[in-house]
Amino acid sequence: MKYLVFVLLAFFVLFFSLLSKSNSINILYDQPKFSFINSKDFYETYYNDRNTVIVDLRDYHKYRKNHVDKAISFDVNNLFETYLGVPRKIKRVEGLIYTFQDAGIGTFNNVVVYSDKVEDSMVFASLLFIFKPRGIFIIKDGYEGWVKNGLPVSKKISYVERGYFSPKISKTLYDSVVWDLNKVLEKMNNYLFVGVSTEKISLIPKSILIKPKFDFDRYVVGSYYNSLDISREKNIILYGVDNYEVLQAYFVLKIYLNYPNVVVFNGGLNEWVLNNLPVNQ
Repeated sequence: MKYLVFVLLAFFVLFFSLLSKSNSINILYDQPKFSFINSKDFYETYYNDRNTVIVDLRDYHKYRKNHVDKAISFDVNNLFETYLGVPRKIKRVEGLIYTFQDAGIGTFNNVVVYSDKVEDSMVFASLLFIFKPRGIFIIKDGYEGWVKNGLPVSKKISYVERGYFSPKISKTLYDSVVWDLNKVLEKMNNYLFVGVSTEKISLIPKSILIKPKFDFDRYVVGSYYNSLDISREKNIILYGVDNYEVLQAYFVLKIYLNYPNVVVFNGGLNEWVLNNLPVNQ
């Protein structure tokens, strides 16, 4: 009888362990929730959720002066590195997930971000989106809206428990979006090259040049990209001379407009030229 009880107990432990693992994997590979949210709605919905991480992307001096209560300070520049002469190259996967984890962000968190510039929030959201946390929300009216609505602020520096992303799954997700030169050369025949820059730049042959355009009206943004013959049916490689701009375009196409297949050439035009590959002036 004792043996039977032991076997049954072991079975149930194994069953719930596998179920938990299955649920974790499902969450990891689902599309994260994303939306712009106003400060009052965030406060009423997510502020008191223990799985919520609030991220302040403003200058650190502004953060020290006053910030949304419970928010941690984060510098968007920490998502990049200079590598082999390429400025603002997206960090390698190990460094990127370490940076997010150090900010208390992990797989099962809802991450709410605000900044002085919507572009900072877009870049942050783009790279975090790769690793598929539970949800990503940008406070549309920012810190000013938070204060205007009389919501709690603080001067206290917030500290958080370290977050967690699976290294193995994170690498798979990262490699599916952030491509190196070898992968670009291998896959390029099935993709449309899209250069992203606010200035005129040299282009990889057969490229389209776009500006990192954003508008809160999806119709306006969608019309802009459709006018350039960048349809949802196309496989797209984004590149440029500054990944800060490239990631804004990734945000709009992949996250905001739900284009199915958009990747980023991490080395961009700089690495392409350094390897003596052809460009159109």
